[in-house]
Amino acid sequence: MKAILFSAVLCCASLTQTFACSTCFGNYADVGGPPPANVQHLAIAIWALMFVVMSVLGGIGAFSFHLWRCARHPLEPYEQLIEEDLSQYE
Repeated sequence: MKAILFSAVLCCASLTQTFACSTCFGNYADVGGPPPANVQHLAIAIWALMFVVMSVLGGIGAFSFHLWRCARHPLEPYEQLIEEDLSQYE
């Protein structure tokens, strides 16, 4: 129980480090105006990097699914002949 309480206090204490910096979390939200151009560019860069990372992970997942699906299919008859044990003919 003490470990859980300690973990909760440690997580809550480190939340102040997760707030945005003054560039991203400026006072433009109070004014009601649009965010500055540099903040918009940072947001676009974050979304572009998310797209790249998710594309790579999606490709890995699709290739894994392809390998799993191909492993479940039985061999074709001509492939069974290729895989035949030839040690009996030696």
